[in-house]
Amino acid sequence: MKNNSLFILLLFTSLTTSASSILIKGADIYSTNGFLPQSNLYIDNGTITAIGRNTPLTADLELNGEGMSITAGLFNASTHIGTVEVSAISPTVDFYSENEAVTASLRIADAFNPRSTLIPHNRVHGLTHALLVPESGTNLFSGQVGLVQLGNQPKVIHDSLAMALDFTESGIRLAGNSRAAALVQLRQALDDAKDFSRNRAAAMAGDHRDYILSYADLAALESVVNGVKPLLVKTHRASDITTILALAKDFQLKLILSGVIEGWMVASEIAEAGVPVIMDPIHNLPESYESLGARLDNAKLLSDAGVTLLFTGMGGKDTHNAYLVKQSAGNAVANGLPKSVAIAAMTSNPAKLFGATVSGDIAVGEIADLVLWSGDPLELTSEAQLVLINGGVIPMESRSFQLRDRYFKRLKKD
Repeated sequence: MKNNSLFILLLFTSLTTSASSILIKGADIYSTNGFLPQSNLYIDNGTITAIGRNTPLTADLELNGEGMSITAGLFNASTHIGTVEVSAISPTVDFYSENEAVTASLRIADAFNPRSTLIPHNRVHGLTHALLVPESGTNLFSGQVGLVQLGNQPKVIHDSLAMALDFTESGIRLAGNSRAAALVQLRQALDDAKDFSRNRAAAMAGDHRDYILSYADLAALESVVNGVKPLLVKTHRASDITTILALAKDFQLKLILSGVIEGWMVASEIAEAGVPVIMDPIHNLPESYESLGARLDNAKLLSDAGVTLLFTGMGGKDTHNAYLVKQSAGNAVANGLPKSVAIAAMTSNPAKLFGATVSGDIAVGEIADLVLWSGDPLELTSEAQLVLINGGVIPMESRSFQLRDRYFKRLKKD
């Protein structure tokens, strides 16, 4: 750590509410307006009020940010945070259902636990927002995607932001182990949802053709087939991506792709369709037949084609250690992705896609959702020194920090 005295000061300050104004001096700032080296940042009552040389000279809390950097808070675009505690203990796992009658209607945000130990563990490392993406237990449709803010009072910002669909080998296995069969079921479900939406009263009275989903599931799909809510489709194989793009065009759906390990092969098609992509840049091994084309410069090639990127990661650690999304971003930069694009993929891009509920930027007038890093934000050894979420200073406390301090004190005694 660059400055232990600074860390101690911040730890003390984060446990109080006395500092209504904060002045960070001489830090490198990464914003949508570009890179601002060695700049000042002034925060007043949780709002960014000045950047650069024209900031006030004093504040309740003044920090020397020399050699440090500031970004917007990190956003991980695919997690189960707050809906799982111990993966191996099923009563603590709420992000999927094995009930065949509950598919599209499953709302993962209903199970969000704001007291989960995973929340402070991730936010002290700079994670401020996350998508809750359900997984499929019985059907292609996994359920409704939620958006959470991990502030001092963690909360669900949106309980149904998109509809999740699993068109990977795992989801296809649930649909009869055939891509062709899965596509028939998917088209039937979308047609049924359209019919249900047009004839809801008659359908609820039982006057309808046979539906393959429950009324609750069809009601959940109404906003999707009407083009209001995006369909978030997890898929990896290049040919499957093309199939989903064609399906979305046929049904005039708003679409978000997720996974896309072979996305580079059809990057121009994704870009032409104007479809954003959620991905983990760290995937580079052919772990299945649908990912034979995995490569580390997938993010670069997609970005070069004009695809808007949102990041998750890293590897299988996208929930318990969701903050490692910045390590995945760093790997993308190491493999050719511009640094500004990588940072945008976990800050401003999610904010633009999901609306005004997330700031995602360092700009005058914005509520402070930001992180002060001990060094370069994508450097593996850089740690969060100060985290603000929705204008509030976050206590730098977590269970892992408490265990560290507990045993460190014991070692010192020995």
